[in-house]
Amino acid sequence: MMQRIAVRNSQAQIPTLAKLFAALALGATGVFAAQQITPAIPAGVDGAKELWLIMGSFGLLVGWRVVGLSAGRRWVDAINDGLRGGIYVLLWTFSFLGAMQMLKLALRMRYDDVLSAVTDVIGQGAAIGVASLGIMPVVTLGLGAVGAGLLSEFAHRRFGR
Repeated sequence: MMQRIAVRNSQAQIPTLAKLFAALALGATGVFAAQQITPAIPAGVDGAKELWLIMGSFGLLVGWRVVGLSAGRRWVDAINDGLRGGIYVLLWTFSFLGAMQMLKLALRMRYDDVLSAVTDVIGQGAAIGVASLGIMPVVTLGLGAVGAGLLSEFAHRRFGR
């Protein structure tokens, strides 16, 4: 009987300075962008006071798992990875806020069935995002995300894997 050998990419599990730099930079960017988004969030949205913590946490996670993982290529690719990470932070943050709003409405029995509640997560998140995003938070997040990608690439080139 032959044994099966499972080969997996363990590169994602190795801590590197590129991942650390990307996580810290994107986490700080999330906190700064959240401070600009918070005043524009509509009243009654759960999690508005903790938005800095939510965006900072998603920034740390996305910086480590997305931006820092792909270091070691060209500088242009690092900028693209950083911007992709910034978009992921926004999408995850507004999806999380949408899920919190859906749960709040579900506990008040506002939905007829489960499917309408689950699909309303996207609607709630999109409504919060459209109502609260302005030029300055997007510029802050974009510049910080580019900086996170460049810092990650710098750390990879300077300190290696």
